[in-house]
Amino acid sequence: MGNNSLFKNIKEILEAASVCNRCILRFCGIKIYSDYIIKADIEKAIHQLIGQPSNTQTENEAGDHSSSNNCPASKRFLPNPCALCLGILQTACDEVILKLDDVVKKSQHKFHDFILQVSLPVVIDLRDRLFLMYLKEKLGESYSFRAENIPSVKDICKWVIGSQYGRLTNTDFTPNSDFQIFISSTYPDTVKECFPLFKKCPEVFPNARKRNSIAEDIYTKTAVLNAMEVVSSEIKKIYELPPSPIDSYSTFSEIKCTHSPLYLGGRYNKYSRELSQTPWILDGERKMESSVNELIVDIVQKRILADKIIFSASGREDVDVKMLGNGRPFVLEVINPRCLEWTSKEIKAIEDEINCNSNIIAVRDLQVISKMDTLILKEGEEKKRKSYIALCLVKKTLTSEDVTKLESLKDLKLEQKTPIRVLHRRTLATRERLLHSIQAKIIGEHLLELKLETQAGTYVKEFIHGDFGRTSPSLGTLLDTTADILELDVENIHLDWPPKS
Repeated sequence: MGNNSLFKNIKEILEAASVCNRCILRFCGIKIYSDYIIKADIEKAIHQLIGQPSNTQTENEAGDHSSSNNCPASKRFLPNPCALCLGILQTACDEVILKLDDVVKKSQHKFHDFILQVSLPVVIDLRDRLFLMYLKEKLGESYSFRAENIPSVKDICKWVIGSQYGRLTNTDFTPNSDFQIFISSTYPDTVKECFPLFKKCPEVFPNARKRNSIAEDIYTKTAVLNAMEVVSSEIKKIYELPPSPIDSYSTFSEIKCTHSPLYLGGRYNKYSRELSQTPWILDGERKMESSVNELIVDIVQKRILADKIIFSASGREDVDVKMLGNGRPFVLEVINPRCLEWTSKEIKAIEDEINCNSNIIAVRDLQVISKMDTLILKEGEEKKRKSYIALCLVKKTLTSEDVTKLESLKDLKLEQKTPIRVLHRRTLATRERLLHSIQAKIIGEHLLELKLETQAGTYVKEFIHGDFGRTSPSLGTLLDTTADILELDVENIHLDWPPKS
């Protein structure tokens, strides 16, 4: 890896260029992340590299690496900002811990582990490459490190903050967690430092051509590093080596935290012919007092603290159609819930409250499900079968022969053009659907009750009345008469979902 004199030279060169100790360790290629956490350990690691005993801190590093930060930052002596990490590893990653803890506490999230996402100014990547060039220029072949040998500021920052915050909260800092903490910092001179690259090769910055692009959109890490590669032979004409010191620290300006979505699955029944599945608002005017969506979601929102709850179901029934039998499968996507762990008893209490709150809907089998379960539901939409009960009015006087004819039909192919009633919101197309079976019962000279089992996506109302010939065959053409529908109920949706708890 190199001898003590090499590391001593690296240390002296970088210290003279106003580089902090964590960045000195980075450019010595140290990938033992525990060496970066506690400032006393950083000093110890550097002294071991250069072959000197770890005594007291040097005077110029006292403010940078004090192991006790009880004094407020505003009143503490601060050295010059690190010319490499812009002060992120020097002070900001240590001082953000209490602020981070305050933000998370106020968010009311409950968690056992967390993942940390960090956004840093692209100038850090620019300066990293410039300092690498500078060291190779000063030390020649003895400095053989490449960019991939040097831990990034982002990686060290995440490890320092994650480890310290994990110890503070007694939680696990892990690469995989449902609870994400996002922190970002900005740098006021990003445009000033990156513009020379843009001036030399603007074609490498494609986002600059987009309207309303901001600096963060234009000067991305990929664009900046690609531009440096393009102008590598002229880099010393564009930038000073070493990069000049900076005047102000980059600090963390934004902290956000969020849980991955929580998914609840269940089935609902609808017993009203005057209730839409989702809010029915036309031209800004509400057409129905409530909806299945609202009757369910309003109760869940009272029990589960979250930013938003999105309701979706496996298909939909019309406002005037009841949903009977075992109900229609539905999913609630709970966006940024404050808690992901819910017992079956707690979920049952939510279900009971929904059912007690309304006599026009009912919910069953409510449970926490996985994201994969929601995908399985979507995949099953086109494959499932549905059972309906339809009360039909026909012009002719019905006979037993009509019943026999209908009940003899198996897997009848229907050609259905997009119904006129939904043409305003669905693409005009002709769809082939199967009517698997029919059970017929005459309940009056002109009244017929049908029990139908169909392929998912079949327009049952249009099969009954024909939709001006847009569905063929229809009940009317099969019985050589005209027909209309009086009432329709969904009796069953043949889908084994949600998974049993």
